[in-house]
Amino acid sequence: MTVTAPHELTRSRREALQAAAQWYACLCSEEAGPADEQALQQWLDSDPMHQWAWQRVDQLQARLGRVPGHLALNTLERAEQHVSMSRRSVLKGLALVLGTGTLGVTAYRHVPVEHWLADHHTATGEVKQLTLEDGTRLILNTASAVDIHFTANERLVILRAGEVMVTTASDSAENPRPFVVQTPQGRVRAQGTRFSVRMMEGETQVAVFEHSVEVTTRTGSQNLCPAGQQLTFTADTASPPTGLAPTDDAWTRQMLVVQNMPLDAFLAELGRYRTGVLRCAPSVAHFRITGAFRVDDTDQALHALSKSFPVSVNFRTRYWVAVDEKK
Repeated sequence: MTVTAPHELTRSRREALQAAAQWYACLCSEEAGPADEQALQQWLDSDPMHQWAWQRVDQLQARLGRVPGHLALNTLERAEQHVSMSRRSVLKGLALVLGTGTLGVTAYRHVPVEHWLADHHTATGEVKQLTLEDGTRLILNTASAVDIHFTANERLVILRAGEVMVTTASDSAENPRPFVVQTPQGRVRAQGTRFSVRMMEGETQVAVFEHSVEVTTRTGSQNLCPAGQQLTFTADTASPPTGLAPTDDAWTRQMLVVQNMPLDAFLAELGRYRTGVLRCAPSVAHFRITGAFRVDDTDQALHALSKSFPVSVNFRTRYWVAVDEKK
């Protein structure tokens, strides 16, 4: 019988975890392709230790949502050393990685550390409701995070990531404080209303379902968005308001409702609710889809595509799904 020394076992596990983390980072990159899929499968089949390491990545994603590969490695190593580590310990580990510069901003664009250290947050695929101390109700969409700062003069929600639906409550009659949602592009001030705020690439989207909101960009430009309208704004300017669809708040009920949406756009929206890579072949991107789909069962939504369109849905790994033209 061969006995493996403890330090050798630790070294082999570390190497396997490092490779698994790198594979996960590869899967989440824009450059990944079919050749990477095949290489990953070969790597998994070549050694049971590789399968073990990949399972550890799987467990971490289920626990914390989408974590890039290099950060997953650091967290996994800490978890292996302290099997019973608490969630707060994991979060401190994430902060330490960023603080020491181990992970670059580009690689960490999916889930910044502020997400996990925020007052309230959701994992990928999770939709959560909460009530603030003044009675205001928030619903956090997938992969979202907010900090809450209530003072004597203002009720402030800082949106760190994702999307939030706000149903404001009345404040003290003696000293009513304004209710504000802040993003990197500016501030949204509620006027007794129900509205959503979503952070996008370089801009913020606001949708108003009741009453109105006042949008102030970071440079001071002010715009009013009334009920039934939506707009987007950058740090400098805001777009003219446009009409809302009646189902634009369906995500609060864990539904994705689309009307004549291009397939690639639909998959981009659906992909917000699942970890890993969800790709659409250019040859099928133009198909138009209409329907209602549960965001807490994205696999079911994907399987439905193959029944409605001439496409094949290929689950190459748990974290890699490709929608291709049916051959």
